Amino acid sequence: MKIVVIGGSGLIGSKVVSILRQLGHEVVAASPSTGVNTLTGEGLAKALAGAQVVVDVANSPSFEDKPALEFFETSGRNLLAAEKAAGVKHHVALSVVGTDRLLGSGPGSLSGYFRAKMAQENLIKASGIPFTIVRATQFFEFVKNIAQSASDGSTVRLSPVLMQPMVSDDVAGAVADVALAEPVNAMVEIAGPDAIRQDDLVRQFLTATGDPRKVVSDTKLGYYGIEVNDQSLVPGDSPRLGSMHFAEWLRLTTDEKAATASNLSGKATKAVALLLCGIVLAAMSLGNTAAAATTEPKEAKVTQLFSKDLSDLPGKEGLMLMVEYPPGSSDPIHRHNAHGFIYVLEGSIVMQVRDGKEVTLTPGQTFYEGPGDVHVVGRNASQTKPAKFVVFFVKDKGAPVLVPAQ
Repeated sequence: MKIVVIGGSGLIGSKVVSILRQLGHEVVAASPSTGVNTLTGEGLAKALAGAQVVVDVANSPSFEDKPALEFFETSGRNLLAAEKAAGVKHHVALSVVGTDRLLGSGPGSLSGYFRAKMAQENLIKASGIPFTIVRATQFFEFVKNIAQSASDGSTVRLSPVLMQPMVSDDVAGAVADVALAEPVNAMVEIAGPDAIRQDDLVRQFLTATGDPRKVVSDTKLGYYGIEVNDQSLVPGDSPRLGSMHFAEWLRLTTDEKAATASNLSGKATKAVALLLCGIVLAAMSLGNTAAAATTEPKEAKVTQLFSKDLSDLPGKEGLMLMVEYPPGSSDPIHRHNAHGFIYVLEGSIVMQVRDGKEVTLTPGQTFYEGPGDVHVVGRNASQTKPAKFVVFFVKDKGAPVLVPAQ
């Protein structure tokens, strides 16, 4: 089948795209970076032509009441109208377990966001297109964000409300399965295999990651400012359950971080350099023995300047690198599956993404490539002088910086 995944470059979307492609389906990973914008309608008709299924896992960039409502209503209307025109047979949307129970108000609460999700669900139900709405519980990957939002210095104050979180891989697997099944014109709930209280969830995470902050339980606190009870955040009868337990995910996550930390040496820096900027410098034809005998380094130097979880963009992180190209250095063909912003500091570099123009950049000039772009040219424009630039990525947390491409 041809399946279009709206939000196909995000945490869940990219996983859904990968699963469906591995099963042999034609999958379009649709997002503004690939020329498909549900807010403006740009590229929708072309992307949906011949599609049997549309999977919508896109999320509002803002959790504030008005922007969230505008996003889900505008995006929903444009997408559903385009689907009807294209004859789409099944609309699948990812929502949140308990959405209809999280509409209460409170200072700084996310109740407006959940009202926006309800508006999205109602548009789908009224569209006349066969649908399945998948409501998922909180993701394991967002536990750190919960801790950050509730932190006050060395204390994390949280409600002991009952939750049943799940790993994003299980979410993506469930969404992919639903996309390949017949529409049920109803809700399907998915959750993790274990129920756990929010304060204990975060407490276990902080302990496992060596975070010294102390979790304090407060029954008066709600969930992101919303009054809740032990039925608010857990699924009803007969949900589909994921396979990964939180304790197993914690172990795998901390083992991976420990392995990464143990390699934060010259080897790790070298590996990043090899991936991001290529392995070998182009041969230098300087025309004399003295020049040929120079000890110019043969690998680009990559220095990580800064990294930060982007709490306002769940599942995303920012990463800033400095790249120093020796003379003649060039990159292999690659993609980043991220938003990349380049600013040239020194020398001149040549950049090109597939279907784009080759450009030569000098100090003060910039270059952008999106999650769907394939970087076909990246090199130092000079055979005799070095070049230097900084690049800032907005990427999925934990995802590799670079993916080889052809």
